[in-house]
Amino acid sequence: MEAMATDREEAALALLWSSVHAPDGRTPHCRRCAADRSFHRVSRRRAYACDSCGAHVYPASTTPFAGSPVPLAAWLDAVVLVLDSPGKARPNRIAGALGVDYRRAWRMTRRIDDVLQAGGDDADLLRRLAGRWREQGSTGPGLTPDPGSPEDRIRVAACRLMAQHGIEATRIADIAREAGVSNASIHYYFRSKDEALLAAFRWAGDQLHLTLQRLLDENVSAIGQLRHLLELSIPGDQGTFEEYLLWLEMWARVRRHPAFLDECVRMSRRWADAVMGVFAAGVADGTFTPVAPLTEVCERYVAIAESLAVRNTLGYSDMSAETARGLLARFTAEQLGVPAGLLPSR
Repeated sequence: MEAMATDREEAALALLWSSVHAPDGRTPHCRRCAADRSFHRVSRRRAYACDSCGAHVYPASTTPFAGSPVPLAAWLDAVVLVLDSPGKARPNRIAGALGVDYRRAWRMTRRIDDVLQAGGDDADLLRRLAGRWREQGSTGPGLTPDPGSPEDRIRVAACRLMAQHGIEATRIADIAREAGVSNASIHYYFRSKDEALLAAFRWAGDQLHLTLQRLLDENVSAIGQLRHLLELSIPGDQGTFEEYLLWLEMWARVRRHPAFLDECVRMSRRWADAVMGVFAAGVADGTFTPVAPLTEVCERYVAIAESLAVRNTLGYSDMSAETARGLLARFTAEQLGVPAGLLPSR
């Protein structure tokens, strides 16, 4: 089974490479060499390297799968399921078919739906990839459905609806319908909408933390880990955006509900610890030379990242996600003493 999974993952990576970087059999172009070059597969990384200069290219980095720890083969299976069953491929079906938990299936379904509904090049790419994935016969076998526990589904549904509509406009009946449970089930697990909001906030924070940990566990350099951190610090995909919307809902209730304050402090501390881990690793291997004590640089990063994320989430016209990431990348480069060109400017 492990060998089969590895083969499928290699096939998925090769498909992304040929579709994005070598369409129609064309020779891939190396940006560093500014010329067409041959490339070879890099072991233990989802990357290819130029035979001439050694520059690494990550095929998934310019696709809707960028920044996700989910195997590429699972992503392609999910795209096929969504396209084959428009309007019917809900998270519980994705979870059962791919053998992933409901939380992850929910995030995958939302990302695919958002891309397809937006149209454009990304949507066209997903359709091409799905067609070629089917033709190759690489789609995975169906597995026994596992829709997740009712409590789990309620948390996910509450997260999505409260982020989209706000807690005041979200009814218990809405959460029940989205989760596929009865109203009585909601009241069994949560005594009020505020309790459901707190549970949804904890769930969303856990997902962000787990995503960061999976990315940091990858065998990449200190600069690579810093890039992952920058990506997650500003809302990007729909799932991350909704998690930040929940932060705003939480902050609006902190003054009246001490439990919310305790949870906000706990989540902020856990995020700061993760940031400190990335910074400390870079200092230890000599990549980073901070301009101030590391704890202070960490606090500065958290403060400016939260400010930029809030302005972006609220929809400030001058603070798109690209603008916010560029500002944060330049600030971080200054604080850690690394060349700004090593970090993404958008």
